[in-house]
Amino acid sequence: MSTAIKRPLALVESGLNLLSMIILFLLLLYVTAEVVMRTVFGSPLPGHLEMSQLLIAAAVFLGLSYAQARRSHVGMDLLINHLSARPALVVDTITLFLSLAAIGVIVWYSWEGAINSLLIGDVTPTANIGTWWSKIAVPIGGGVLCLRFVVQIVENLDRLRRGERVHPLARRAASDESVGEV
Repeated sequence: MSTAIKRPLALVESGLNLLSMIILFLLLLYVTAEVVMRTVFGSPLPGHLEMSQLLIAAAVFLGLSYAQARRSHVGMDLLINHLSARPALVVDTITLFLSLAAIGVIVWYSWEGAINSLLIGDVTPTANIGTWWSKIAVPIGGGVLCLRFVVQIVENLDRLRRGERVHPLARRAASDESVGEV
């Protein structure tokens, strides 16, 4: 696949992953502050559980595509380990198609939910923290993940067309070629 597509996608994935790491670092600081406030001063931060949930949801969804580009998601390799290269590549391609369909549905409905959340001013029940900023991370991260699935599907179909005999798990062990250098 063309680097004209892979390189910008890799840049977006790296940027979202960096944002995800920043959110996780802020979550670490926030939880630490809450523990100190609760144990030392006897006064917990209001809405600490709600804020933690909003932060973790955003962090997870923004980093999904970065992990998929490196094939670092947890997977069930029991069946594919026993297949030769070409059937394993077919199974990998089918899995990518199914994943694209499932995440595509999630992106569609989560986009509607995030927009509705913004329009109605949705807030958490106890601390009145706006939720739209966390909810919008789902369709953003999921949308980029869908683009990554499309890139990997096209690459797999090209490998099948060329008759390439490289097992998908062998590609996972090395750096995936669909990841552009950033």
